[in-house]
Amino acid sequence: METQKGSLVGTTLDDRYQIVAEIGRGALGVVYEAHHLKMEKTVAVKILFGEADETNFLRFQREAQAASSMSHPNIVTIYDFGISQNKTPYLVMDYIEGHNLKDLLARYGRLPIERSVKIFQQMASALDHAHTKGILHRDIKPENVVILQTSWNPEFVKLVDFGIAKYVNEPSSKTKKLTLDGQVLGTPAFMSPEQVLGDRLDARSDIYCFGVLMYNTLTGKYPIIGPTSAETMSRHITDPPLDFCESSPEIAIPFKLQRTIMKTLKKHPQDRPQTMRELLIELENFRD
Repeated sequence: METQKGSLVGTTLDDRYQIVAEIGRGALGVVYEAHHLKMEKTVAVKILFGEADETNFLRFQREAQAASSMSHPNIVTIYDFGISQNKTPYLVMDYIEGHNLKDLLARYGRLPIERSVKIFQQMASALDHAHTKGILHRDIKPENVVILQTSWNPEFVKLVDFGIAKYVNEPSSKTKKLTLDGQVLGTPAFMSPEQVLGDRLDARSDIYCFGVLMYNTLTGKYPIIGPTSAETMSRHITDPPLDFCESSPEIAIPFKLQRTIMKTLKKHPQDRPQTMRELLIELENFRD
């Protein structure tokens, strides 16, 4: 099925999905714009990278199971999961026409406070829903936040890519199958200390990662960063985040918002907001 350069553009998947164009790459696979031939609808199809070995297939399957178990307006919707005739695993989801937060930050450097907080509130609501379903995202970063324009909201958020999502109470035997010895899953600049250490994770790890994203969106900078990925991960364990007054003294960020974000970046989970719902309430009252 694959073309000369490994692209599926121009092919048809399982006699239903006509692959139109590549639109992105996630933690586990490449995402294509596709046309559903029977429903006359544009969808996004994610194809597993490379060979479908057992570990990658189980991760891919877990992404489909996790995403399809959630129903929230700010979380991408999964419609189908299957294995093509040539044994390629795929999943079908919403086709989202928008810009990811990473591209917006690359264009503008940082986003204004009011605009940022509206994005944060939608993300917190989505993550609160995921957590109530027992699902951790584990890869919260700007490229996994897509912003689109709707008739009811000029900046409507969709949280995408649950490729390394994890069930909080997943049996350890299954988790070991999905994690190679010594392998750390996530993006170094956005990882919690316990994620770096390979400790047991709960919702408070996502809260830390979300705190890094909020800091980055408001300032265009990272609260903790090193010259290499390894050094960055090490510093998340040992170094305090840079105060807003040091990193961005020119930005008048409300004190309560600063305090909320810095609380999410505490080294010990017990010192952070304990739930995404608690954090959402603080974000809704950030000027009080």
